Amino acid sequence: RGGTARFRRRLLATAPRGAHALEPPAAFSMGDLGDVSGEPPPAAAAAAEGQPPKSKPERSEAPEADKKDAQGKKPAALMQGAEKASGVGEVTKWCVLVFLVFQNSGASLLMRASRSAGDWNPQTAVISQEAIKGFLCFGLVLGEGGFAALRDTARPTAEALKTSVPALLYLFQNNMQYVAVGYLDASTYAVLYQFKILTAGMMTVLILRRSLSLMQWTALAVLTAGASIVIVSQMTSVSKDGEGRSVAIGVTAVILACLASGLAGVYFEKLLKGSTMSLWARNLQLAVYSLLIGVPGLYKSDTGGRLPRGFFDGYAPVVWASIINNALGGLLIAIVIKYADTIMKNFSTTLSILVTTAVSVAFFGHTLEPMSIFGTALVIYAVFLYGGMTGMSLLSVSLTARVRNLLSRTPS
Repeated sequence: RGGTARFRRRLLATAPRGAHALEPPAAFSMGDLGDVSGEPPPAAAAAAEGQPPKSKPERSEAPEADKKDAQGKKPAALMQGAEKASGVGEVTKWCVLVFLVFQNSGASLLMRASRSAGDWNPQTAVISQEAIKGFLCFGLVLGEGGFAALRDTARPTAEALKTSVPALLYLFQNNMQYVAVGYLDASTYAVLYQFKILTAGMMTVLILRRSLSLMQWTALAVLTAGASIVIVSQMTSVSKDGEGRSVAIGVTAVILACLASGLAGVYFEKLLKGSTMSLWARNLQLAVYSLLIGVPGLYKSDTGGRLPRGFFDGYAPVVWASIINNALGGLLIAIVIKYADTIMKNFSTTLSILVTTAVSVAFFGHTLEPMSIFGTALVIYAVFLYGGMTGMSLLSVSLTARVRNLLSRTPS
């Protein structure tokens, strides 16, 4: 009994003071220790209420004045950066639009002018533009992936051999274009060449197994009607001069070029989607196959003995301008895919037709017939309708908004 009393006195002397001094301590971590104010730890309070613990903020909040200043400055800086980026995007799109208009209208006008510039072989122009396109693609592929990408592009595989099909079609299309502009004026050619929308739509359904909407089928019907009116107008206007046969040859060449363009475009799209090869590498393969097919065909078809006089015999500056313009147009698809939307592409097509018609009237003596004007209007409307736009008002609203947006960002 005496030992028990001594043990009890010793235990009381060493125990901490307080109401809960004799309660067993619960498991805890250093993070559960509250501050020195005597408030319960956050984890313990949350556990008592049956809620998951909330992490304590690492830094205290800024003073009220600093908070207001931060809220005022940061969103403003972000808005200025967004406006600057958006402004650059708008300027880029408008630059692409101008480039599209000049390239599309220049293709018709320059080819038409080059055919009247002297005696030269149009097949050499087609081969020259493919050589220029191949040289540019060579540099682009080398810049993107180095010599390893060039080796992959030049490797003779079954996949690379498939590129020879659209290469042959594009080669035929380019030759038919030069034939067509030799018999048609530039404005008529520009309107009739929109038949490529019809052929591309049909090839999309037949080859890619896609379905077109009712609006797109209506657009194709309107396009066919408008182009047919233009053809009838041209045939009627030249029947008195006995040039109806020449117009028929030109129209046939345009239709064949559009058929080749539609088939080659859809086939090339299928190749791009089924392969990891870049667009520049595919274009390089197209150029190489075009040269391999075109050069032997050129020498075989030279029955008049023109090539011994020189490959570039009869070339004038306008011929070189047409070649360079068409070569750049072959690479334009990459820029269009990256920057231009449907409205921009459709608007550029409309402007290019109008610019081509205006230049043809002013400098080439082309006369406008009422039927031709009506048919051209139908073709332009069909272009917008096929792109999903139901009226020209949508275009005007969109362009007005773009112009206002662009002007609002220009410094006063």
